[in-house]
Amino acid sequence: MIGGRVGGCQSVLHGLMPDAKIRAPIRIAPNNIGCSAMTQVTNTASTLEQLDALSIDEAQSLSFKERDGLLDLIIAEGRHEATDSVSFRTGMYTDYFDEDMTRMLKVRAIKVYVRGTTSSNFDGEVVGDNFMDQYRACFRHVQTTLTAARTSYSRVVNMVIFLTNMDNWEKFNEVFREFVPHPPCRAVIGTTGLASSPLVIEIVDCFAYRVAD
Repeated sequence: MIGGRVGGCQSVLHGLMPDAKIRAPIRIAPNNIGCSAMTQVTNTASTLEQLDALSIDEAQSLSFKERDGLLDLIIAEGRHEATDSVSFRTGMYTDYFDEDMTRMLKVRAIKVYVRGTTSSNFDGEVVGDNFMDQYRACFRHVQTTLTAARTSYSRVVNMVIFLTNMDNWEKFNEVFREFVPHPPCRAVIGTTGLASSPLVIEIVDCFAYRVAD
């Protein structure tokens, strides 16, 4: 048997005399000194710091569950107040939202825009016997659309809403808080009328995110 070392590994030649021609196959055996098995590194990230450390390709190879959880962190960090002062508006909306395009790209985020929505059903009939019922019906309709788009109110970052009676401001905000857990950037505008006279609310603009599969 002739022995030698190749690239830090033990090589063994079987069945050969010292002066014989090499005909037998060469077997390379690890000797636990210079050789080790190849292992595949799996990237993982559960914090924004870990996400920032990954390349775009590495981040996009994360599991859907990881990217989905990271999206919530990205959105939460993107919400900002313009001042630390507490006012009557605190908790009703966010002053501005920073869209971190690099992080959004890494988690494969998708923008979702919801059409203008009122309290009317698919037959065109207004849902609700009073303005509070209409408010809730309108928010439920948007919720249905967000669910179909595989996102939710918790990932909404901007809303524009028309009301026909701004005297119902406090009641409107009461319903708003029932549905929207994290106040987005928001504008509520008074108008003299909507598509039909019984309507009292229209969510004109609703913008959210989700992650791709």
